[in-house]
Amino acid sequence: MRARRGLVALLAGGVLAAAGGCAHGGARLAPDLVSRLDEAPGRHVSGAVTGLEEHAVLNNADFIWGLAFSPRERRVAYSRLGSKSYFLSIWALDGTPRKLADPAVNPYESDVEGVAFSPDGGLVATASRDGAVRLFDAATGEARGVRFTEEPLAVVAFHPSGRWLVTGSTQGLLSVLSVPDLAHASETRGHAGMVSGLAFAHDGTLYSGGWDKHVRAWRTAVESGSAGTARTRFERRGGAVVVGGSLNGKVPVSFALDARVPAIVVTSEAATAAGIDVPFLKESVDVPGAMGNVVARLARGQSLRFKSLTLTDVDVAVCDACVPQGLQGVLGGSFTHRVDVSFDEVSDEAVLTLQGGAPAAAGPATEALVLSPRSDFTFPAHVSDVTVDARGARLGVGLSEQKPERDRAVYERERKGVREPQGPFNAGALVDAASGEVLHKWPLHHGVVSTAAISPDGRSLVSGGWDKRVYLFTEGSAEPKGSRDFDWSVRRVRFSPDGQWVGVAAWTPQVVSRDGESDPAAVLLGVRYAEGATVVGDATQ
Repeated sequence: MRARRGLVALLAGGVLAAAGGCAHGGARLAPDLVSRLDEAPGRHVSGAVTGLEEHAVLNNADFIWGLAFSPRERRVAYSRLGSKSYFLSIWALDGTPRKLADPAVNPYESDVEGVAFSPDGGLVATASRDGAVRLFDAATGEARGVRFTEEPLAVVAFHPSGRWLVTGSTQGLLSVLSVPDLAHASETRGHAGMVSGLAFAHDGTLYSGGWDKHVRAWRTAVESGSAGTARTRFERRGGAVVVGGSLNGKVPVSFALDARVPAIVVTSEAATAAGIDVPFLKESVDVPGAMGNVVARLARGQSLRFKSLTLTDVDVAVCDACVPQGLQGVLGGSFTHRVDVSFDEVSDEAVLTLQGGAPAAAGPATEALVLSPRSDFTFPAHVSDVTVDARGARLGVGLSEQKPERDRAVYERERKGVREPQGPFNAGALVDAASGEVLHKWPLHHGVVSTAAISPDGRSLVSGGWDKRVYLFTEGSAEPKGSRDFDWSVRRVRFSPDGQWVGVAAWTPQVVSRDGESDPAAVLLGVRYAEGATVVGDATQ
């Protein structure tokens, strides 16, 4: 068994007194500052940082992907890859760290990178490559809702009001969902390709970053809309037009549009996943199949959802032989009798409109948060991460000259120990949120800079990369104020909202051992401040 670092023994939340990776002097936090932080949520430390010290190891066995701190509670959550599933680990940080919950999220085939707390700290959202947004209770880990979107998801962020959240897809789509029901509200194609970062300022401005080398700022406003129309992406497969929807709000379904089929049809697998007890269905209906009519079981009173359009009291036939291979359903005549379908070939979207307008079952006009462009900042490198300070005045941006995409060539270089080169835009950067001007950047990483986070006061930045390093910087200094080595790629770094800690999510090498332990992967680092640091109030007060 490979030798462990001494801090691994602090698994389950032990606190280290000794400083680790701290190259500079300075006190941790004076007792009076700690007391002021504890008086009310929303306060944070302001001052020059001087270093990092080990605080606690939360995980030393798994690949850790996403990580987020609660804005109002002393909690942190991260997504971890177990043997068969991804899990959401939620920890309380009031005193010695302790695990509150560890619910399963989804099977291991779909990465879970997006993690975010609601503004009141009561919910945690995850965004997954299976296209789903999931809500969990932040104290118990109990599942509170799930919504399947039509594209793989990478990031998620809550609006400051807590009424909405926004997801970013691997194909550039920004989708707005209401909270807690996760109903589709609005969407916009914000980037060309991966959306790598989402961050809300306290005034509701949304900042999004992408691999297309852009950071875009979006105004947000609540507008009224109709529940009787939806636009959804379509594609052509083997002569059939295919659209995505969900059955009973529980399972995503790829439907072929075919008015020649009299019924709405789904496979038995999709029906079971949607909560239909197929063997106990008593009624049946004839459905045309490849070899003639098939007697299919009939499930009455189901629902279909296509973004903001919901059809209730739908009868669904369950028939595997009646659905084209590779799909999960067919929207037949009983669907097209209720919904008009047209196609926008420019945007590759199908426009679905309830015939006769929105009936009472679909609900009246609804309110929706809508994004509108405010500004667009272009960089000479791929944007890997975006965060915003407490005032909404500065951004922390991760920049990478190489696309931060893990492929076989990357793994081969790592296996051979090939060190990636430094570059002027392999860097973490402090950026003016109004103009997009790069105020400071620190190009110390070798290769991909996968993440960067700004401090709450906007004066400092922490960055992490595939070179297995975490650096802490502060304005006015070209050299890092602290650093920390990991044993594999760093995936995410974040300052706690009060500025006391930095959370790090990293991958750990998988080793064969009796207890499954390896090297630290989810770690809390204490932030050291120079004399003269102060505590400032909530930026929203």
